[in-house]
Amino acid sequence: MILKKGRVFPMILTIILIIIIIYLFATIKQPYVVCNKTTTNESGIEVDEKIQVTLDGNNIKKMDLTKTIILPEEYLSEEDNYLNAMKFILKESYAYLPKKTVSISQESDRIIAHIVVDDDETLILNNIEFTNNDKLELKVNANTKAKDVVTLKIKDSYSEGEFMTHMKNNGYSCN
Repeated sequence: MILKKGRVFPMILTIILIIIIIYLFATIKQPYVVCNKTTTNESGIEVDEKIQVTLDGNNIKKMDLTKTIILPEEYLSEEDNYLNAMKFILKESYAYLPKKTVSISQESDRIIAHIVVDDDETLILNNIEFTNNDKLELKVNANTKAKDVVTLKIKDSYSEGEFMTHMKNNGYSCN
């Protein structure tokens, strides 16, 4: 009788510890990396990109990109209507993504594009260029193979450190 009681307590304790370990593994938060890049061209136009990438193991699982284009005062007159034109161009440049993943809004001096992808989609970063030849022009580079853009795809294989290094090598600051 004493022998059976002596085995019950360690067995119950072992089962409780296994349950706690399984619970901890099930609730571990997946690592994510946030990277930013802000550029201002000679016309004073600022482009700010912030991307949060969720990694699952060594693969990209989800990307949340916020791209903000801020125009200086001289480009905000109603007769030129640059903000509406930029909003239209950005909508067209993200037309390859499902509509539910892209949200583009306009404020008094900026356009904000918010994109969340998690299903085998590709995002192109650092792909906006402005030129000013009597009129402001916006060029969006949609070439995923171009050397001056950063292309990320869901299921791309990166560890957290490799991803941060890749982004830092392309001018982003990450944490």
